[in-house]
Amino acid sequence: MISKNNQEAAGKGMSAVELMKNRAVLAGLAGSDDTQRLMTMLQKQGGVQQAAKAAAAGDPSHLMTMVEQLMSSKEGADLVARIQQQARKAGVE
Repeated sequence: MISKNNQEAAGKGMSAVELMKNRAVLAGLAGSDDTQRLMTMLQKQGGVQQAAKAAAAGDPSHLMTMVEQLMSSKEGADLVARIQQQARKAGVE
């Protein structure tokens, strides 16, 4: 079965090869030290799993609040900036 994200990407003209490349790149980013540190910071705030479930169900407000709080710290903002830079270098938009 094709996921909604894959369907949207396919609708934008992405090939299966491009989809798989992005999946591999995203998996690499997810395992990076910066991403792991970011997850640790989010988990310290508490409620990450509940916020993620609510976001998946269509209510991202709690997750967005958590990210905003994280971004208000220098360390959190620096981590997000580095992750974004890594994603751009890898060709993920």
